[in-house]
Amino acid sequence: MLLGGFALGSLVGSVGPRIGEAALSVWLCAATVPLVLPVGLWWLAALFVVAGAPVAPLNAIAYELTDRAAPAGTATEARMWTGTATAAGTALGSAVAGAVVDASAARSACLVALAGAVAAALASAAGRRRHAGTATAGVTGTVTGAATPPRPASTAASSPPAGPGRR
Repeated sequence: MLLGGFALGSLVGSVGPRIGEAALSVWLCAATVPLVLPVGLWWLAALFVVAGAPVAPLNAIAYELTDRAAPAGTATEARMWTGTATAAGTALGSAVAGAVVDASAARSACLVALAGAVAAALASAAGRRRHAGTATAGVTGTVTGAATPPRPASTAASSPPAGPGRR
């Protein structure tokens, strides 16, 4: 299963974060639908594996896109806001799912998960349309943070980069 996760991550990484995010969001929504079907325990366990497979890559993509969109020097704060939003969404979803389970059958909680997945996919799609082409404007750096603004063109070719002991 671990190798399958690595393979999925490699596949998603090869198509780019925006396309990977859209494809994984559709997968998550579509794979959550069968969870409400009346099947046996082993089939339900298999369905949960299929439905849960895109969650880790989606989290990785969320943090990668956060790093890309954050202005220089604010990547850590931006990642903390992403983590806070994730925790708040998980807490809200758990509370609503618990209330639904108390009021009806346990499988009804899967409808809450489906509603959350659809809402997240729609919000992501709206954000993609709103920020198309502007998320990485003027920011270069690695995916893991440390975004740095580009150097001005006038000094980039004429002088070496400033470092310790250089001015």
